[in-house]
Amino acid sequence: MKKNLNKRYVIDLFINTLLALNLLAAFMLTDPDIQSAYGKQLNLFVDISIVCFIVEIGVRMWWAKKDGSMWSFFRKDHQWRHWNCFDFTVTLLAAASLLSGLGAFVGARTLRMLRLLNAMRLFSRHKRMQNVSEAIIKAMPSIVGTGIYFTMLYSIYAIAGVNLFSQIDPHHFGNLGRAFMFLFQLMTLDDWSEVMYPLVDHDPWAWFYFFSFILIASYVLLNLIVGIIIDSLQQVRRRRELEQRSSKINVEIEQMKQQLREFQIALENWEQKAYNNQGNQNSQSNQKAQNSHSHKSRKTSKARKSGKSGK
Repeated sequence: MKKNLNKRYVIDLFINTLLALNLLAAFMLTDPDIQSAYGKQLNLFVDISIVCFIVEIGVRMWWAKKDGSMWSFFRKDHQWRHWNCFDFTVTLLAAASLLSGLGAFVGARTLRMLRLLNAMRLFSRHKRMQNVSEAIIKAMPSIVGTGIYFTMLYSIYAIAGVNLFSQIDPHHFGNLGRAFMFLFQLMTLDDWSEVMYPLVDHDPWAWFYFFSFILIASYVLLNLIVGIIIDSLQQVRRRRELEQRSSKINVEIEQMKQQLREFQIALENWEQKAYNNQGNQNSQSNQKAQNSHSHKSRKTSKARKSGKSGK
């Protein structure tokens, strides 16, 4: 068991290092000078890494076969193993980039993007990153609801901005598209004052448009999304803690069961030995009784013979 754990630790460490180096290679390939000088070597390294990832998935599926079948790599105890499915899908898509004929259909850029998918496996390699990813996924329904509110707010303020300021500032409020783009800029608080002050010179109440949107969008809704994600993250952490506690309790229960089985076996052996010893003692006592009875009978017969001879 310890040998298997050591092997898995070594393989995980090797794969994590390889994933980090793949991400570094992707960064380096974005530089034209590095790409022209070392592009072939880096692409070869990425191709070899993809082969290593395929072998790693195969080894993990072979290990999962010990639980019954290779299907347990994807589903175990009636529950989907989502991160294993994610690793398998990403590795399969990245392996498609090794097909030379595929580039004629999807293009070289798409193949490079498929290779870059391997870096996404870093999200599944560490527990903390898994917790954050699961928290974001579980928070998506609430985020979608908040996003609908965002859309309504953007629409109202964009229409109002076009009606109020399209003649004064057509660059930012000339149409709905420009208004939406500026509202996103306004939500990020990027140089919004430079747009507001010229409008205030024409309309003294223009500040209320900017301040109200910043207050609602930047301070209320964005913090609401952050709060939703934090709450979801806490729920995921509590669930992980409960799973760890339950697993520890299950291990302790199995140890107690094993101790009870060993105690039961020892008790049965002790009872068997006690029964054998009792049987031996009974046989010995019976043998002694028989011997004493035979000895008495012999004495009685001798006494009778001596009495007859005396007469």
